[in-house]
Amino acid sequence: MFCPHKNSYLQLTCAVNPRVINAAVDRAMQVKKYDPHTELPPAQRLESMQPSLFAPHVDITRATLGFGRTGLRLLVRDLHSPDPLIQLQAIHSVLDQVQISENAMFLIDQHVAHRLVDLMLERNPVIGEKVCNILSHLANYYQGRTHILTRPVIISNLMWLLMRGRKEVRYAAGHTLCTLSRHLCCCEALMKENEIIENLLKMIRNDHVGIVLLLLETLMHLTDWDPEPPLKANAFQVMLALFNHEDPRIVASSMDCMAKLCCHSIGRELADIYDITFVLKPYLTRTIKVKISAVGLMQYTTLTTRSKWRAKEICYGLTKILVSLCQYTNSPILQLRAMQVLINLCDCPDIRYYMKTHCERKVKKITIGCIELWDGTDELRTYGLDTRIRSKSFEKITEHSNVVNLYTYIRRVNATKEHLLRSINWKPYE
Repeated sequence: MFCPHKNSYLQLTCAVNPRVINAAVDRAMQVKKYDPHTELPPAQRLESMQPSLFAPHVDITRATLGFGRTGLRLLVRDLHSPDPLIQLQAIHSVLDQVQISENAMFLIDQHVAHRLVDLMLERNPVIGEKVCNILSHLANYYQGRTHILTRPVIISNLMWLLMRGRKEVRYAAGHTLCTLSRHLCCCEALMKENEIIENLLKMIRNDHVGIVLLLLETLMHLTDWDPEPPLKANAFQVMLALFNHEDPRIVASSMDCMAKLCCHSIGRELADIYDITFVLKPYLTRTIKVKISAVGLMQYTTLTTRSKWRAKEICYGLTKILVSLCQYTNSPILQLRAMQVLINLCDCPDIRYYMKTHCERKVKKITIGCIELWDGTDELRTYGLDTRIRSKSFEKITEHSNVVNLYTYIRRVNATKEHLLRSINWKPYE
């Protein structure tokens, strides 16, 4: 069937109206199939929300020159045009073109990242926001990250925008930093920035929820690279204060960040001082995301001898909740973490004896979901696992899924269950 609005140059030159052919085929098949591209009006309107920072007299849907190689070169040149209107149009056009991989690679070769450095600190907030968005798209490419890191002043400008810009500009700058921090090659360059950890912690304490989530993810990646600077900057105490935040996403992110801090011996010592195991117990009955993060943090807070003996005081309630969490068949990551916490606690003889007496039968009845019921991501929704594999694009930055190997992960969960049973039945004299 023909469709003049989908793919169309040769079809439009046909003497027969394609809609007549479509109608004849539909009538012969006696099936009514609705295609929005063949109905009237032919142009389907796009729906979008009005941006909070808009550029006046800029229509990004119209162009005076096709964006071939020559057009892209002229766009890069127009970024420094003396006419503000032409400059805004060029920035908007570059933002559209970097979302196409071929054009993005060509613009990287034209050193567009270096040209954007001078525009980052413009007084017009529209320019600052769009420049940060362009850098975020370029940072998804290895070549783009290489060009960005050759100019360390970009990181300094991003921190300046993050500390002093409007909320829209702060969000865009925070997203760019978060995109860079996901890659190990960029973490080292970010950590060289003066007082970057202190500035991030200062912004985390009081800012908008969306910006705080971005900064928490950035801090988590930087802590994974080197946990000592955040520990020296009192990041542990800041994360502990965020446990009382009203937004569960911030609570879960702060727990994930604290888990990275507890990978260090100083972090585990601080966890013993503040009795984090006792603090986390009420969070094991919250939302599913908070449960996963709380149990993931508890994997590190129950490693020391002091924490195991302190957990003996709440053995009945804690083990009962953890065994119930092991029954979440639609969440293998929650099962895996809960069983690992129980394995850590079984190093204490009294807890091991209690588990042997009261919980061994329940542990044997733990069911692990089959591969057909699991889509291979650890992103959860209220009805189970999310069936979409979302990318780390500019949209939904804080909601990307971690894709894993199905067979290896299920085999690991089964091995952890067997390890838990061996820990419950372990005897010193053996």
